[in-house]
Amino acid sequence: MELLKRIQELLRTKDVTAELDRDGELMFIAMCGPVIARIVITATESAIIVRGFIPLVVPVQNRSAMCSALSLANWQLRFARFEMDAEDGELRCRADWVLYDGTPTDQQLTRLIYCVWNVTEAYAPALVEVMMGQAEPAVAIARVESQ
Repeated sequence: MELLKRIQELLRTKDVTAELDRDGELMFIAMCGPVIARIVITATESAIIVRGFIPLVVPVQNRSAMCSALSLANWQLRFARFEMDAEDGELRCRADWVLYDGTPTDQQLTRLIYCVWNVTEAYAPALVEVMMGQAEPAVAIARVESQ
């Protein structure tokens, strides 16, 4: 909880208002291109987990294409990854930071959080196109990665 309060203050210095929710997680809303993502930060004794919940539910008939798009995107990503819930088709971007024996610096925390935010923002338009069946996965992801 102490680490989450520290992160909350750090975000406040960057004009981001984050609130602790009833589950003990820190949450804020972020504009990510055509979508508004809910960024959730969880801290345990062993890790910090940052997840960007993308408010898209991929229809069953487009989930195979979305899996291809996520796989292509994840191939190039180094610190974050995309996931799709197999049950309901919810998309999220996730990054983890393992805590061994030190305290993360403000710069490390900032990079972790903004990594999820920036990756979500960069790929959201392509994921929307794939979800709607408007673009093939390889074409949509290649467009993002060529920018």
